[in-house]
Amino acid sequence: KDEWHDDQSQPTLQPDEDGLKIAFKFLLSLVLALLLAWGIRTYVFTVYSVPEGGLPPQLKEGNRVIVNRIDCDIFSRGETIVFTDSVECLITPKSKYTGREKEGSYVRGWMEANFIGVIEQMPGDTIRMGRERYVIPTICCKRCGCKDCRFYLVRTAKGKTIVHKHQIIGKAYKLF
Repeated sequence: KDEWHDDQSQPTLQPDEDGLKIAFKFLLSLVLALLLAWGIRTYVFTVYSVPEGGLPPQLKEGNRVIVNRIDCDIFSRGETIVFTDSVECLITPKSKYTGREKEGSYVRGWMEANFIGVIEQMPGDTIRMGRERYVIPTICCKRCGCKDCRFYLVRTAKGKTIVHKHQIIGKAYKLF
């Protein structure tokens, strides 16, 4: 009798319960790690590229900055921040029937955009515009009721602008 072809000696394949447990634990760990990474990137630290024009002399166009979104309570003069603002733009409307853009027709619209700048003046500071002097208010208005409603004068690549505290996304730090 040939022992090589004996049916009893051939191993049979059965589902390995330990293997399924290991695979399940691996997939669960992977999903949790991805959710944690997404949460940190969305709500704690965000990476931005410096837009056209940069922010001389510290940042050039294309530099990457990491933005700390948690530490948004106290700002000081000279800090680099990322803030959001509405910008007017031209939008090409799409046909509601075909979904294609209508050539030659544009509509003015508004969209949110992110900007980078350096805080130059703080609430309570006096700024000069032409011959007039203005004081940056320490609170935005009596109706607001918000205890930390402040304005800052921020220098961007395209000039200076007043930024409301609620527009500030966070403090920016140069990566590379």
